[in-house]
Formats: sequence, C-alpha cells, structure tokens
Amino acid sequence: MKKLIRMLSVTLVFVLCFSLIQLPAAAAAARYELPFDVNARAYVLASLDTGEIIFEKNSNEQYDPASLTKLLTAYTVYQYVEDFDGTMVTAPRYIYDELYGLNSSTADIRQNEVLSVRDLMYALMLPSANEAASILADYVGNGDITNFCMMMNNEARKLGCKNTNFTNAHGLFTDNHYTSAYDMYLIAKACYELPGFMDIVTTIRYQMPANLKHAEPYWIQNTNWMQNKAYPDHYRSYIRGMKTGTLDYQNFVCTAQKNGENYLLVVIGADFEPGKKGPAFYTTREIMDYFFDSYSLRSANTLTFPVTEVPVKYSADADTVLLYADTEVMSILPNDADESSFQKVYNLPESVGAPIEAGDVIGTVDYYLAGQKVGTSQLVSHDTVERSIIMFLVGKFQEAYQSLYFRVVLAVTFVLIMAYLAYTYSQFRKHEKMQKVHRRRR
Repeated sequence: MKKLIRMLSVTLVFVLCFSLIQLPAAAAAARYELPFDVNARAYVLASLDTGEIIFEKNSNEQYDPASLTKLLTAYTVYQYVEDFDGTMVTAPRYIYDELYGLNSSTADIRQNEVLSVRDLMYALMLPSANEAASILADYVGNGDITNFCMMMNNEARKLGCKNTNFTNAHGLFTDNHYTSAYDMYLIAKACYELPGFMDIVTTIRYQMPANLKHAEPYWIQNTNWMQNKAYPDHYRSYIRGMKTGTLDYQNFVCTAQKNGENYLLVVIGADFEPGKKGPAFYTTREIMDYFFDSYSLRSANTLTFPVTEVPVKYSADADTVLLYADTEVMSILPNDADESSFQKVYNLPESVGAPIEAGDVIGTVDYYLAGQKVGTSQLVSHDTVERSIIMFLVGKFQEAYQSLYFRVVLAVTFVLIMAYLAYTYSQFRKHEKMQKVHRRRR
C-alpha cells in the first residue's frame, strides 16, 4: 500500500511539473510564403486593413529587440501621460551612470535639462535616444525604472504578447530582455493606432528647444533612412515610420502605404554585410517590392449585385427574395487571382415567410481562402415582400397538416369520434332491445 501511495505521489508531482511548463505559442498562420530567402532571422508582414498575416518566418522565436524596445516604451508613456506639451520632465542625474562611455545613440539631452514629454518622445523615436528612454521611464515609473519595466511588460501582456520581457526602456543589451517578431507586430500595431504617433515617427528631423546647456535650438534626425530621400539607395515612397534597432544585427519595424492599402512589417536579425549599410532596409525593400508587385487587397464579394436568393412563403407577388451582402469582405490575393478564389459557405433558412422588409437580415455568408476564413457578411433582403392573407392561412394549414403533432391530434380525435359513435350505436341497440322486450310483456 505504501509503495502504491509513493508511486501515485511521484506521478502527481510529474504531472504538476509538466503542467507548469509554458509551451511556445503556435506560430502566426501566414497566408502565403516568400519564394526566396531574405537576410533576416525572423519577420512578419501583416495587413493593417484586414489583420491577415501575409508572410512570416520564426515569428514566435525570441530575439533581442535592441531599440525596437522603444516602441513599447512609447506605448506605455501614452497610457500614463495625457498632456505631452504641458507635462515637463527634468532629466535626472542617475540615468547617465548606465549610459556613460557606451557611445550609444543619443539626442544630447544633458543632466537637469527640462523638456516636455513631446520633445522627449521625438528624441526617443527619431535618433533613438537612450537617455530620452530612461528619462521617460523614470518619470512615468515614479522615479523607479524597474517599476516602469514592470508597467511595460504588463502592457505587452494586455496586447497579447507571449514572448516578450523587457528589463530596460532603451534596448541596450541586458540578460532576459527579449521579444519576438509577432509580439513586436502586436506592439507596433498598437502604436500605429495611437493618436499622433505616426506624426512623430514619420518626421524626418525635429528641432529640440534651447535649454539649460543648449543656448540655441538644435536639430535631431530620424534613423529611418527608408523614408528619407537623402538616402536614395534605401528610400521608398511607400514607407511610413517606425523604428530601427541595432546591435550586432539590425532590426526594423515600418508601415507601408500604397494604393490606399496599409501594411506593417517587422524584420528582426538582418546581418551586416560588407559594403551594405542598413541591412534591414535591404530586406524590407526586397519583401515589400515583391509584395506590391505580386499581391493586392481584393474584395471577396460585391455590394452592388445579389449574392444569392431564398424562397419566399405566403406571398402572391414573389417566389424568391434576392439577398445582398451588407459589408464588403477584403483579403490579400495574388494579382493573377480573382473573386472565384474565395469559397462561400451560406448560413440560410430553407425559406423565409412574408412579410419581409427591405434590409431585413435573412442569414450570413462566410468567405474562405485556401481553407482559412477571411470574413463574414450578413445577407439582407433587397426588396419588400407583402404577405397574402389567403396564402398565409393556406400555408399555415398545410404546415399544420404536415406536422407530426397535427397528425397525432387528428388520429386521437378520429379514434375518440369512432369510440363515441360506437358507444352511441351500442346504446341505441341496447335501447331498441329494451323496447322490444317491453312490447312483448304487454
């Protein structure tokens, strides 16, 4: 008995330990694959219009984000500071101890200088100023950068990040500081939706104000060469923001806008090559140029023509009613494909009874592409269909007659009537016999 208890205890411990192991999240499902290799350890290209993941590689693997960290720093600041212009912050002395002698990116903000949160946000996002990151972290974290990092990680979890843990606000190398391409997509997408954020990251240069140790205003530059015509090897007119990050490899997050379509690309781990500056820019150019040449955002349905029809009951004017989709469903398609690439699954009744008003929702249709659901539209009536009272009554009678309940009731009623007739007949016969007997006795 003791041996059995010991075995059960060991088994229980094993099960509990196994349940505590966090299995890696499933990779983001990509719609398509790149037909060539690019210089990147991981990447994610997604549509900001539909939410589809178009291309991905190693999207849930953990990597050092470098200065991509500052995207989550900026997002966290947005959550806790309402007035960017009216909130003034003093650069504390202690934050420079960590940065001293590292020759890291800076906006030349000096100790004890006072700047607005807006100035600090431009310094954070354009030249990737590490001191700006720590100044903002100190302020929002109430004088405690560790506290701010906890706030950052909490915001990341709210956004759905499963492979992110930040231990500083700037992205300089430290242990246990990591993210994934998919998590960075979630963070960058959240930043994209912040009011005024894209105005900051698409600015080529910004004038910092005169300050305690700056007698005159001075300019800071954006490290994103792809949106700057001064770098013709990298410039692409469709690039909008967002952030570079560089250690022994280069990371890059950007949005791309073309033909009214909006996309977000995360590139992590582009290796430096001889004679090529900005390797992540080359990778971005390869991916986006190929994508725009080969794919586009297309409609799975139309709002101007009927999608299907459904039979109508109780009407003398119409046998069917035409159904239209109420919303347009969009998805990414190869340029040589068309609407026939989408599969439709209808969710409709066999028929619908009049009266029907134009705009009434009759059912839905789900759209699939290569087995993946891309959207749903409600199907609404195009016309008003009046009810015929006579056809309604006839129809209801037919429905009732065909129902099992009606047939059971009819059968029971028939049996009762027959029983009543039999009883009445038997009583009649009994009465006749009594009368005959009575007549004989007379």
